[in-house]
Amino acid sequence: MVSFIVPVYQAVRTLDQCVESILSQSNTDFELILVDDGSEDGSGVLCDSYTDRRIRVLHEKNGGAAAARNAGLKAANGEWIAFVDSDDVISPRYLAALLKSAGDKRADIVSCSYSKCSRDDVYDIKAYFEGISKPRSSVCVYEGEEGVKALLYQKGFISAPWGMISKRELWNDLSFPEGTGAEDMGTIYRLFLNASRIVRFDEILYGYVQSASNTVFSTSSKRNPDYFLHSRQMLVYIKKNHPDCLKAAASRHLSTCFQILSETDMNPDTETEKRLIRKIYSDIKSVRRIVLRDSRARLKNRIAAGCSYISISYIHRKLHARYLRDIPVQGGRHVCMAEYQGRCDEEGKAVGHAPKVLSEYYDLISEDNKISIFVPKPISDEISDNIRERSRICILPHNIVMKGHSSLSEKITNKLRMFGNIRRILKRSDADVIWFFNVEFYFFLYLALFGNSHKKIVVTLFFEGYHTGSLAGIKQRIFETGQKKVYKCISTGAAFRFRNMPSVFVPDYICDDVTYAPLRKNKKEPYAVCLGTMDKGKQLDELVDAFCRISYRLVIAGRFYDKEWYNELKAKASSNIEIRDEYPENNEYLDLLSRATYAVLPYNEGRYSFQTSGVMQEAVFTDTIVLTHKDILGGNGIPGIGYSSYDDIEDEMLIYGANDNYDRNRAILSEYDRLRRDTYSRESIKNKIKNSLSG
Repeated sequence: MVSFIVPVYQAVRTLDQCVESILSQSNTDFELILVDDGSEDGSGVLCDSYTDRRIRVLHEKNGGAAAARNAGLKAANGEWIAFVDSDDVISPRYLAALLKSAGDKRADIVSCSYSKCSRDDVYDIKAYFEGISKPRSSVCVYEGEEGVKALLYQKGFISAPWGMISKRELWNDLSFPEGTGAEDMGTIYRLFLNASRIVRFDEILYGYVQSASNTVFSTSSKRNPDYFLHSRQMLVYIKKNHPDCLKAAASRHLSTCFQILSETDMNPDTETEKRLIRKIYSDIKSVRRIVLRDSRARLKNRIAAGCSYISISYIHRKLHARYLRDIPVQGGRHVCMAEYQGRCDEEGKAVGHAPKVLSEYYDLISEDNKISIFVPKPISDEISDNIRERSRICILPHNIVMKGHSSLSEKITNKLRMFGNIRRILKRSDADVIWFFNVEFYFFLYLALFGNSHKKIVVTLFFEGYHTGSLAGIKQRIFETGQKKVYKCISTGAAFRFRNMPSVFVPDYICDDVTYAPLRKNKKEPYAVCLGTMDKGKQLDELVDAFCRISYRLVIAGRFYDKEWYNELKAKASSNIEIRDEYPENNEYLDLLSRATYAVLPYNEGRYSFQTSGVMQEAVFTDTIVLTHKDILGGNGIPGIGYSSYDDIEDEMLIYGANDNYDRNRAILSEYDRLRRDTYSRESIKNKIKNSLSG
């Protein structure tokens, strides 16, 4: 029996096709172990939904692909092990062909060829493999260390666990190194060393399904140090324990070094990357003589080794330029996603919705475009490993620390820092389109003063303009001047109109029913909740005063920059009001919102009639009725319970049991259902963004 092991992380959109290809095997003597690696997108629920008796599901805490594979190995009952990635597919004859070859050749490991393909290519899996299969395939048999040498010389093998079957006993003293990236590099050569006979045949039976996102910058800055470390450890291990394979190991390590250089800017932003480059240069010098004199090494490795005597930095520069230029894009383009503000608290934790929006937008465009990301460190710290491994991330030098009280000099310094970040993005990014997905007034001031550096700029804008305040007229003129430098605006307000730039309405939040549909089933409780960053943009004094007059429960949960203000609010709050100075974790945040009957938004109506709110949209997603000023409801095009002043808020307005309130709330929830289908659907938003970025 064969044990298929599939690590599953955030794979809700690809797993069905992968599982289908495994269950369609002509040889049915196998078990399928799905290892849910702490997915948060519904993948775990999808795993549990499969009813085939051959499928077992393991739910693990998120520990990375190495930990998931190790968990699968411990649970495996088969005599053979086969790994398949959750976004890939295999031929219906994959298992039968590999097992037959293993039996005919008495092999410990059997490997096949693979093809790179798109999701559309393998829509019909059987037809795809029939169209590319060869009637006769050459077979190579390697005895002992010759198989390891073929792997290290990169002749017919790659350092990946998929695309082959291996005897279970080979894994008895072997596991993937957990807590690191590039774990394959630290494992597969040892697997090959454990084998007595290895077979490779060139029939294509494995489909490596790639999108633009996983062909671009696929070894991220986070993963590269691990990749280098495992390669260096491989060289040391081979030299000590298998000296006959040293030349092959030196060739492989040289290849690793130059691959990392191709993916690394010569002038990196972090000291960690600078140290890594220095180590790589040193290691190239230590192995180049061995590789140059080795007739079995790949020709391009020998050429690179020879050229390194002239200038390693010159090769580095040329490789990096070619890498950026030659990355394949499936009908898309190179999009730089940029966030220049980096708002954070005094502990350095990101505040606001930039990390969430980045993740959602990335998911929408990553299949059709290659992506680079420019963000300050607080935002970078919130980026998931999945995005890190598939994108190039450049960390901007400045971020804005949010405080309760900032001096004039601090405010000016923050604005200059934002200018510095914007300048660096425009100077360093070579993308076709630079998408600033979170902009404000000072971005348009920069464009008005310094221009766009001849870059095609797309912006996401959460406000319409400046209509109130003593400086509104001046700010509006600057805003309109900066608009002329923008290629296209993605506006989050349906009614927003701009004088000098074309715009399209795209909500900034997506109603992903994998996340939100279960939350709509939560039983509503009689309280109103106010969530988010607690700054003076929220009229919390008026809100607390209003709820002190009534008995209805109010929960305020968010970070207060002004601790004096927080204490003042706590002191005057009545017993029906709970105030927390904390950021709820994502699950707690959604639980608080989805169980509340009302989401109260105590915003200034003069400002937020022309500005959108993410909390308001998530209230729609969770069937939590919005309670805010009438002008804000109208400006955002969202139904709810509106008031003209805080004096209007009464128990009679909020108590759900009254017949008139029941009918009113039912009508509002019906409109929320329509909005989720028509306005906030994933496909609708994806198509609008795609058109905006492509022109």
